[in-house]
Amino acid sequence: FIGYGFNATEAVDFAVIGAAVCLPIFNGIGRIVWGQVSDKIGRRKALLSMFLFQGITMIIFFYSTSNPYFFYIFAALIGFNFGGNFALFPAATADSFGSENVCLNYGFIFTSYGIGGIVGPILAGAVQDAGMSFLYAFIPAAVMCFIAAFLAVLYKKDVM
Repeated sequence: FIGYGFNATEAVDFAVIGAAVCLPIFNGIGRIVWGQVSDKIGRRKALLSMFLFQGITMIIFFYSTSNPYFFYIFAALIGFNFGGNFALFPAATADSFGSENVCLNYGFIFTSYGIGGIVGPILAGAVQDAGMSFLYAFIPAAVMCFIAAFLAVLYKKDVM
Protein backbone atom coordinates (compact mmCIF):
# COMPACT_ATOMS: atom_id res chain seq x y z
CA PHE A 1 0.00 0.00 0.00
CA ILE A 2 2.94 2.29 0.61
CA GLY A 3 3.53 2.34 -3.16
CA TYR A 4 0.04 3.82 -3.54
CA GLY A 5 0.92 6.92 -1.54
CA PHE A 6 0.09 5.62 1.94
CA ASN A 7 2.58 5.84 4.76
CA ALA A 8 3.02 2.74 6.95
CA THR A 9 0.36 3.77 9.49
CA GLU A 10 -2.16 4.65 6.77
CA ALA A 11 -1.48 1.35 5.03
CA VAL A 12 -2.24 -0.59 8.21
CA ASP A 13 -5.42 1.44 8.78
CA PHE A 14 -6.45 0.85 5.18
CA ALA A 15 -5.96 -2.90 5.53
CA VAL A 16 -7.75 -3.14 8.89
CA ILE A 17 -10.72 -1.07 7.74
CA GLY A 18 -10.91 -3.11 4.54
CA ALA A 19 -10.94 -6.37 6.44
CA ALA A 20 -13.37 -5.03 9.05
CA VAL A 21 -15.80 -3.84 6.38
CA CYS A 22 -15.37 -6.27 3.49
CA LEU A 23 -15.20 -9.54 5.38
CA PRO A 24 -18.35 -9.31 7.53
CA ILE A 25 -20.60 -7.76 4.89
CA PHE A 26 -19.69 -10.29 2.24
CA ASN A 27 -19.72 -13.09 4.83
CA GLY A 28 -23.43 -12.37 5.39
CA ILE A 29 -24.11 -12.20 1.66
CA GLY A 30 -22.22 -15.49 1.16
CA ARG A 31 -24.46 -17.29 3.64
CA ILE A 32 -27.53 -16.43 1.59
CA VAL A 33 -26.00 -16.94 -1.85
CA TRP A 34 -24.28 -20.27 -1.08
CA GLY A 35 -27.50 -21.53 0.50
CA GLN A 36 -29.35 -20.70 -2.72
CA VAL A 37 -26.61 -22.28 -4.82
CA SER A 38 -26.83 -25.43 -2.74
CA ASP A 39 -30.61 -25.58 -3.19
CA LYS A 40 -30.22 -25.22 -6.97
CA ILE A 41 -27.23 -27.44 -7.80
CA GLY A 42 -27.08 -29.75 -4.78
CA ARG A 43 -24.94 -29.91 -1.69
CA ARG A 44 -21.98 -31.79 -3.17
CA LYS A 45 -21.56 -29.43 -6.14
CA ALA A 46 -22.03 -26.39 -3.91
CA LEU A 47 -19.41 -27.62 -1.42
CA LEU A 48 -16.99 -28.50 -4.23
CA SER A 49 -17.50 -25.11 -5.90
CA MET A 50 -17.16 -23.18 -2.65
CA PHE A 51 -13.94 -24.95 -1.60
CA LEU A 52 -12.33 -24.60 -5.05
CA PHE A 53 -13.32 -20.93 -5.27
CA GLN A 54 -11.99 -20.31 -1.75
CA GLY A 55 -8.67 -22.05 -2.48
CA ILE A 56 -8.16 -20.04 -5.65
CA THR A 57 -9.19 -16.84 -3.89
CA MET A 58 -6.69 -17.42 -1.08
CA ILE A 59 -3.85 -17.98 -3.53
CA ILE A 60 -4.71 -14.78 -5.40
CA PHE A 61 -5.12 -12.90 -2.09
CA PHE A 62 -1.52 -13.79 -1.29
CA TYR A 63 -0.49 -11.59 -4.23
CA SER A 64 -3.12 -8.86 -3.78
CA THR A 65 -1.57 -6.70 -1.08
CA SER A 66 0.41 -4.57 -3.51
CA ASN A 67 -2.86 -3.15 -4.84
CA PRO A 68 -5.40 -1.87 -2.30
CA TYR A 69 -8.34 -2.40 -4.66
CA PHE A 70 -7.46 -6.03 -5.31
CA PHE A 71 -6.90 -6.46 -1.59
CA TYR A 72 -10.45 -5.31 -0.84
CA ILE A 73 -11.95 -7.38 -3.63
CA PHE A 74 -10.24 -10.59 -2.53
CA ALA A 75 -10.88 -9.92 1.18
CA ALA A 76 -14.55 -9.58 0.24
CA LEU A 77 -14.44 -12.84 -1.75
CA ILE A 78 -12.81 -14.69 1.14
CA GLY A 79 -15.55 -13.39 3.45
CA PHE A 80 -18.18 -14.36 0.88
CA ASN A 81 -16.90 -17.92 0.63
CA PHE A 82 -16.40 -18.25 4.35
CA GLY A 83 -20.03 -17.28 4.89
CA GLY A 84 -20.97 -20.29 2.80
CA ASN A 85 -19.61 -22.55 5.52
CA PHE A 86 -22.42 -21.41 7.80
CA ALA A 87 -25.04 -22.20 5.16
CA LEU A 88 -23.68 -25.50 3.88
CA PHE A 89 -22.13 -27.23 6.89
CA PRO A 90 -25.27 -27.48 9.05
CA ALA A 91 -27.29 -28.68 6.05
CA ALA A 92 -24.63 -31.25 5.09
CA THR A 93 -24.55 -32.41 8.71
CA ALA A 94 -28.32 -32.90 8.67
CA ASP A 95 -28.09 -34.73 5.33
CA SER A 96 -25.41 -37.06 6.63
CA PHE A 97 -26.65 -37.80 10.14
CA GLY A 98 -30.34 -36.94 10.02
CA SER A 99 -32.06 -33.83 11.26
CA GLU A 100 -32.73 -35.48 14.63
CA ASN A 101 -28.95 -35.74 15.20
CA VAL A 102 -27.85 -32.42 13.71
CA CYS A 103 -27.49 -30.59 17.03
CA LEU A 104 -24.97 -33.00 18.51
CA ASN A 105 -23.05 -33.62 15.28
CA TYR A 106 -22.94 -29.99 14.19
CA GLY A 107 -21.72 -29.21 17.70
CA PHE A 108 -18.64 -31.33 16.95
CA ILE A 109 -18.16 -29.65 13.58
CA PHE A 110 -18.50 -26.18 15.07
CA THR A 111 -16.08 -27.10 17.86
CA SER A 112 -13.49 -27.96 15.22
CA TYR A 113 -14.15 -24.52 13.70
CA GLY A 114 -13.39 -23.02 17.13
CA ILE A 115 -10.18 -25.01 17.44
CA GLY A 116 -9.16 -23.76 14.00
CA GLY A 117 -9.96 -20.22 15.14
CA ILE A 118 -7.45 -20.65 17.95
CA VAL A 119 -4.73 -22.64 16.17
CA GLY A 120 -4.85 -20.68 12.88
CA PRO A 121 -3.90 -17.28 14.31
CA ILE A 122 -1.21 -18.90 16.48
CA LEU A 123 0.32 -20.49 13.37
CA ALA A 124 0.00 -17.22 11.43
CA GLY A 125 1.73 -15.41 14.30
CA ALA A 126 4.51 -18.01 14.32
CA VAL A 127 4.98 -17.47 10.59
CA GLN A 128 5.23 -13.72 11.12
CA ASP A 129 7.55 -14.18 14.12
CA ALA A 130 9.80 -16.25 11.86
CA GLY A 131 10.25 -13.12 9.74
CA MET A 132 7.76 -13.95 6.99
CA SER A 133 4.58 -12.10 6.12
CA PHE A 134 1.30 -13.25 7.67
CA LEU A 135 0.23 -13.78 4.06
CA TYR A 136 2.20 -17.03 4.00
CA ALA A 137 -0.55 -18.49 6.20
CA PHE A 138 -2.89 -18.25 3.20
CA ILE A 139 -0.93 -20.82 1.19
CA PRO A 140 -1.53 -23.76 3.57
CA ALA A 141 -5.12 -22.54 3.98
CA ALA A 142 -5.54 -22.71 0.20
CA VAL A 143 -4.09 -26.24 0.18
CA MET A 144 -6.59 -27.24 2.88
CA CYS A 145 -9.40 -25.80 0.73
CA PHE A 146 -8.28 -27.99 -2.17
CA ILE A 147 -8.21 -31.03 0.12
CA ALA A 148 -11.73 -30.11 1.28
CA ALA A 149 -12.79 -29.88 -2.39
CA PHE A 150 -11.48 -33.42 -2.93
CA LEU A 151 -13.43 -34.58 0.12
CA ALA A 152 -16.54 -32.84 -1.24
CA VAL A 153 -16.27 -35.08 -4.31
CA LEU A 154 -16.49 -38.08 -1.94
CA TYR A 155 -19.40 -36.57 0.03
CA LYS A 156 -22.59 -38.62 -0.02
CA LYS A 157 -25.90 -37.73 1.53
CA ASP A 158 -27.51 -40.06 4.03
CA VAL A 159 -24.29 -41.71 5.21
CA MET A 160 -25.92 -42.99 8.40
